[in-house]
Amino acid sequence: MSKPMVLSDDEERALLSRPVRDATPEELDGLFLSAAKPDKQWYLGMELELLSLRLADNQPASHVELANVIEKLGVAREMEQVREKDGSLIGLEGAGQIISLEPGGQLEFASSPHRSLKKMNREVLEYSDALRAAGDELGIVFLAMGQQPYVTRDNAPRMPKPRYEMMRRYLGARGARALDMMHLTGSVQCTVDFQSEQNLVDKVRTAARVSPFLSALVAASPFTASKPNGFKTVRYQIWLETDDERCGLWPEMFDAEGLRPRRYVARAMKAAPMFFMRDGDFVPADDKPFAAYAKDGFQGTPVTVSDLLDHLTTFFPEIRTKGYVEMRGADCVLPEEAVAIGGFWRGLLDDEDARAEVDERLAAMDYAAARELQPKIATQGLEADSAAGPVAEVIEWLVQRAYKRLQKSAPDCAECVMPLVERAARRKSPADELLERAAATSVRDALSIVQI
Repeated sequence: MSKPMVLSDDEERALLSRPVRDATPEELDGLFLSAAKPDKQWYLGMELELLSLRLADNQPASHVELANVIEKLGVAREMEQVREKDGSLIGLEGAGQIISLEPGGQLEFASSPHRSLKKMNREVLEYSDALRAAGDELGIVFLAMGQQPYVTRDNAPRMPKPRYEMMRRYLGARGARALDMMHLTGSVQCTVDFQSEQNLVDKVRTAARVSPFLSALVAASPFTASKPNGFKTVRYQIWLETDDERCGLWPEMFDAEGLRPRRYVARAMKAAPMFFMRDGDFVPADDKPFAAYAKDGFQGTPVTVSDLLDHLTTFFPEIRTKGYVEMRGADCVLPEEAVAIGGFWRGLLDDEDARAEVDERLAAMDYAAARELQPKIATQGLEADSAAGPVAEVIEWLVQRAYKRLQKSAPDCAECVMPLVERAARRKSPADELLERAAATSVRDALSIVQI
């Protein structure tokens, strides 16, 4: 789910109704930087995007079936239902948590923000238990992996959300595998806070260098249409064929200036909007830069800062900046390992000394080196080689650094990173384990490894 940016005070909220052309660069910077906070107020957030599987026929669940699961979850977890204008049930909200339906029926859980990994782990496991119980009653299980293992984009279910229709219309014309991304993939996304513009820029740069290595360690999408597909993480490859303007790694993340809010907005201004919101409805836009709409308006109405925020929700880079830094490169994995990913990012990014060590170790990973590595990660996973050395060695070093930093500052939290420490030591991703089991038995049996 792409949550909108939230402004913090009345003056900032008043900015939303102003035409973009009248807003100063400093005011637009503030859309990002107003969320800066001192390190003692830094939190960690996580989103877990699971895939459904109907036991009767090995197909993903329909919207009707998933709506039944959501209803049961809402009762069990005392959460409020979220519905579209036509009444379609699409999610739940409550206690700082959000459960939402993604385009192909992926069920995404967004945690409440946490300072303690142990508390996040407890929250995620409680959700997983409740989801498992709700699915069991309906003959539906949920898989923690990066791509639907049985269906293709042509027979995947589609959820009844107008926003997704706008995305299909736009992305389907731009990326060879954009519709695969929307309807087949599942991920783990983690967010960390920042204290200044420079801190934001530095965290994005380090995360961009690290992200492909983590993607190799947690690669978990080796099956397509019930067969091995030749990839360790086909999800990662799918993102490489979606929309370079909106997705992936960008040069601005790596260079000396970094991905400052002003450069992020400049990139967004050059891209065409997918839609505009008017009177609560999604209205498709023509294929011209957002800057042109900012100047001339849309269908006789001014294009406002609120429209710009809507536009920003349609950008999906591997490292995304909002009022936080969001890392999006990981395939979905089992809940405890997903929490370990959150701890990994906290251990590396929230500690100045750790981040400096990582930047030195990965100094060779400039934009060109990262882009060269990405397709290797998709196919070879931990067996790939990089400008910084063998991927398996680099990610084991990175995981150890994150774990040791947490051992110093928060030993209880460090325990939650052990699933990733152990995986890095084994040098086997979930995809490696899935392929080994499938070769010995069957794809269906192998999926028990990633069933929550």
